Amino acid sequence: MSGLWNFLVRAAGTAVALWAVTQLIAGVSIYGATQEDRLIAFLGSAALIVALNMTVRPVLRLIGLPLTILSLGFFALIINAGVFLFAGSLSEALGLGLTVDSFRAAFWGALVMGLVNWLLGPLTGALRVR
Repeated sequence: MSGLWNFLVRAAGTAVALWAVTQLIAGVSIYGATQEDRLIAFLGSAALIVALNMTVRPVLRLIGLPLTILSLGFFALIINAGVFLFAGSLSEALGLGLTVDSFRAAFWGALVMGLVNWLLGPLTGALRVR
């Protein structure tokens, strides 16, 4: 049960970060007819991003480790942007409402999302079950 709780806490924090990204980055947006639809889109898209970060991103980081070392960590940002762009495409296909227009928007969106999640880390960390 603690695994589900931790997933939900991470998804809630990511939903807040996703809201910040949609406010700051042109090319990343959430669509919904009503406020409730937009809230569901934020939460659903955030859950999708957390799931991808837990499954796909570790594999990509392992495969890209040599390039990450050679680029002094810059390639990790490229991986994060790629996962964010993939999350946007998958979200559109599933009808969740998240759209990411370009790789540039995905790059800056992933960077802002990482910064907001880092700032929220102490709060979400306190809510997680160890």
